[in-house]
Amino acid sequence: MKNEEKIKELFQIANIETKKQNSSKAIKAYEDIIALSQDDIRTRHIAHWGAGDVFLNNHVFDKAEYHLKKAIELEPTEHSYHYLLGCTYTYTNNIEKAVYHLEKAISFDNSIDIYWGQLGWVVGYKIDTEKGIEYLKKALKLNPVSAKLLKDICMLFAKIHKFGEALVCIEEALSIAPDNQEILEIKNQIEFFKNQFKRFI
Repeated sequence: MKNEEKIKELFQIANIETKKQNSSKAIKAYEDIIALSQDDIRTRHIAHWGAGDVFLNNHVFDKAEYHLKKAIELEPTEHSYHYLLGCTYTYTNNIEKAVYHLEKAISFDNSIDIYWGQLGWVVGYKIDTEKGIEYLKKALKLNPVSAKLLKDICMLFAKIHKFGEALVCIEEALSIAPDNQEILEIKNQIEFFKNQFKRFI
């Protein structure tokens, strides 16, 4: 079997095993692709991306970082690689690097709501709450029916004791996802803290 045919077969195996959540088999297929494609940069960066994504989903962050950095070395302008590496650094609390790669992803494609949403969450919780809200609102403009984004904005408003704005957001989230228990619980907590805060001041 020629290399091209074998690589195509291995990509199919990796895809199937990823969907089945057979991570070790998927990783093995991606590693075999990398070994077979030393002269094919495109194939290698896609395989590194695939392996990095699997490791990230399994919270094996050191290996996710390794493969995603390799993917970026081979294709520096691919926004999704920077996004995933930014997510990896978010999980490992390497905030400066997380923000750098999330901003890189947005610089290459600013039309994807999850990029703005992830950046907003990281910045809002770790650096500047108001700036984080601004980024999350940009994400919401791209995806106005996202209960998750509304929930995240609500949580950041609550963080700076803007409980009225937080309740507006969480009510809107409930209108989109009325049976979401997490959102219902957050609404109850915000109302409780709003009342407590009023009493305190």
